[in-house]
Amino acid sequence: MKIPAIDNLCIREEGTEIRIPLEQNRNDKGCLFAGSIFSGAILAAYRAAERLFAERGLAGALVAKTASVNYIRSIVSDGAAVATVCCEPVCKPNGNHTLTVTVSVSDSDNVACAEFTGEFVLLKARNRV
Repeated sequence: MKIPAIDNLCIREEGTEIRIPLEQNRNDKGCLFAGSIFSGAILAAYRAAERLFAERGLAGALVAKTASVNYIRSIVSDGAAVATVCCEPVCKPNGNHTLTVTVSVSDSDNVACAEFTGEFVLLKARNRV
């Protein structure tokens, strides 16, 4: 699936990593804009959740339920967001599945500069009337 914001922010997917270029996402302080860091992190988390659900043979509409980010230090280089799935999907009584994903956003020296945690929900397929 193509997400239009990737083009606007010049964010690119490289395997399981999301690259956030400084040049197109620099703020007035000369570091990566917090919104670009968040965007890269949630995209990395979304893609990791998408892959895991597909590997488990689960299908439906994937949505973010909660998301939080902790900015540890400024990133004055390109950033890289790498997601880790924390656990197996949990099937809720309504048939939806939930999954928690964490993301570390690092600078070009591979120093962690932001931490993201998101809960994703795979909505079960519903009959259309």
